[in-house]
Amino acid sequence: TLVASNSTERDVFKVENSKVIVAVRVRPFSNREKDENSLPVISMSGSETAVRHPATNQVYSFSYDFSFWSFDNCHPNFASQAMIYKTLAVPLLERAFEGYNACLFAYGQTGSGKSYTMMGFDEDQGIIPRLCEDLFTQIAQMDKQQILYHLEMSFFEVYNEKIHDLLVFKAESGQKKQPLRVREHPVLGPYVEGLTVNVVSSYSDIQSWLELGNKQRATAATVMNDKSSRSHSVFTLVMTQTKVEFVDEEQCDRRLTSHINLIDLAGSECCSMAQTTGERLKEGVSINKSLLTLGKVISALSKQSRSGKKTFIPYRESVLTWLLKESLGGNSQTAMIATVSPAASSTEETLSTLRYAKQACSIINIAKVNEDVNAKLIRELKAEIEKLKAAQKSALNTDPEKYRRYLQEITSLRVKLHQQERDMAEMQRAWKEKFEQAEKRKMEDIKELQKAGIAFKIDNHLPNLVNLNEDPQLSEVLLYMIKEGETTVGRYTPNSKHDIQLSGVLIADDHCVIKNTVGKVSIIPLREAKTYVNGKCILDPTVLHHGDRVILGGDHYFRFNHPVEVQKVKRPSCGTMFLHDRPKDFEFAKNELLIAQRMQLESEIEEARLKAKEEMMQSVQIAKEMVQQELTSQKEAYESKIKSLEAEVREESRKKQIQELNNQKAATKIQELEKAKQNLELELHFNKKRLEMETLATKQALEDHTIRHAKILEALEAEKQKIAEEIHTLQKNRGSGNKTMTIPLTWNSLKLSVMIKEANTISNELGKNTVFYR
Repeated sequence: TLVASNSTERDVFKVENSKVIVAVRVRPFSNREKDENSLPVISMSGSETAVRHPATNQVYSFSYDFSFWSFDNCHPNFASQAMIYKTLAVPLLERAFEGYNACLFAYGQTGSGKSYTMMGFDEDQGIIPRLCEDLFTQIAQMDKQQILYHLEMSFFEVYNEKIHDLLVFKAESGQKKQPLRVREHPVLGPYVEGLTVNVVSSYSDIQSWLELGNKQRATAATVMNDKSSRSHSVFTLVMTQTKVEFVDEEQCDRRLTSHINLIDLAGSECCSMAQTTGERLKEGVSINKSLLTLGKVISALSKQSRSGKKTFIPYRESVLTWLLKESLGGNSQTAMIATVSPAASSTEETLSTLRYAKQACSIINIAKVNEDVNAKLIRELKAEIEKLKAAQKSALNTDPEKYRRYLQEITSLRVKLHQQERDMAEMQRAWKEKFEQAEKRKMEDIKELQKAGIAFKIDNHLPNLVNLNEDPQLSEVLLYMIKEGETTVGRYTPNSKHDIQLSGVLIADDHCVIKNTVGKVSIIPLREAKTYVNGKCILDPTVLHHGDRVILGGDHYFRFNHPVEVQKVKRPSCGTMFLHDRPKDFEFAKNELLIAQRMQLESEIEEARLKAKEEMMQSVQIAKEMVQQELTSQKEAYESKIKSLEAEVREESRKKQIQELNNQKAATKIQELEKAKQNLELELHFNKKRLEMETLATKQALEDHTIRHAKILEALEAEKQKIAEEIHTLQKNRGSGNKTMTIPLTWNSLKLSVMIKEANTISNELGKNTVFYR
């Protein structure tokens, strides 16, 4: 049985449902957006946030717990850093003092103002430094006799799904640090195995550790060249409160432990718009993977809260979501701030962020007061001892056996109590040892960084180089002092003796020397090491002035500061003229370098063009002469060929003329033949008609001659018979009188011959006039 007051009972077992608080913050226009003359698409009214899509003119409205308007500092509802801290972080800090876990994380696209909200810049501090300072301010106001506070902090980043401890510069063996792994405790939930947890006793301790962590993060991003600043950073404070309470007038301790997680998520982005490739694309994929998983977790938790049914939550699909398991849907008071850009060019990313945040509004966590098990057990043991003492007094005079058992139980409980008290004392001693070890390790890490030339204390009389980084949170974190005399710069190696040690592909073993002679600082590049001042590559010693930008090896950006020169003369830097009004940050230095390189490239292109033109003119002249010679020889050959061709043409022309004459003659002959043909056809027709007529006449004549011939033949036959008779008569009369008969026979023979001749003549005439007769 636990003996305690009612208020104590309520605190010990206090459990409540806690809704995730969601806020949205819109930042001012960036320099790039101002240059693009972009128009704002976001408006806010109370807790309402509205976005007007520039393409469709459609208005999308969202309602959150808070909508912070930081676009215009002249606006009456302008949300400053202090206002945002007071609205979001102060309630979480109050809950942490009550023994609850607390978490605040910032989400948004790249460049939307997450790092500014969480860390801030210069004097305009963000949530993390304000909360830490406020934490120790409240602790200082507490009664230390009633409550003792122990605070521990850790600082790590999640890059490419790997965890890197930012409070350890090197592994114990001196080798490169290895990524850490996530494990899960059955009671405490997910934790990072082997993560450095340092004891802190003041805000300055946290400041120094944050400075060290950010320097190591910046060093890893720009010097070691093995990863970039595009990572999720997680800053954790573990606050243990030991409250002195009295149970039956006896003092006992009650210990509450609160975990405060402050998380700056890496920016979400569209790879195609960002035009990322290679390692940057791989980083973008890992970032988007973890944020996608975070979105799936938020969506599943939102669905579970609405339906009231148990839903599978994919915490383990990403290192980030696994670590946030207790903050999202677990034992924590959680707030989320989504940062967005007001520009029309970022409308799609802004809508995506707002939808993301809207889903988180419905997540319900189950928060409870976290009491230390040992302290609770000690209090329970003391209460049990007091109870047994009371029972012992009542049993002393009634039952000796019961009294003896009570005495044994009291002795046993006292042994347990003494053991627990020894454990508590050992724990107190361990706190001191951990604090001492942390301070010792801090000094070792500071020495390691100082070996590389990074300073931790500013000398207001010495000039210095301060780093510039595309991540504003890592910019102006590394400070390199320029001592009197020569400061050497070279590649980082284990045995390097250079004052400033850098790493990178383009950093030479002996890169450059910076001379500081009676306040006059000049930089001297060595051999062909790439060294740029205000965007221009230098080859000779160059005097540096306050505000000049120095780029070494193409990867390491610095701004030169000269306190003495600032006090003497206020002169502008001699950089690119039209960029004077803009801050001398990484973007300025990068644009300046790009402009200088572009001008140099244009100059080299123009020089190469003129040289190429001159060489081309010479080549053209030589080619012209060669062509002229070639043309001359070709002309002669062509002229000879032309002459032969002309002769051939003349011959062909003559042949053609002859052929044409022949063709004309042939045509004339053809005409004549055609005419002759016509004449022949006419003559043939005429002859045909004539022959037909002659045939008819011949037929008629033939018939006449046939009749005549028949008559002649008859006459001849008659004459023949008559002659035969005369002959016969003459033969008879031969003997009687030969001389008188001779004359008549001759006359008859002559008459017969005449008739035969006449018959032949008729036959001949018939043969001439008729073909068939012949």
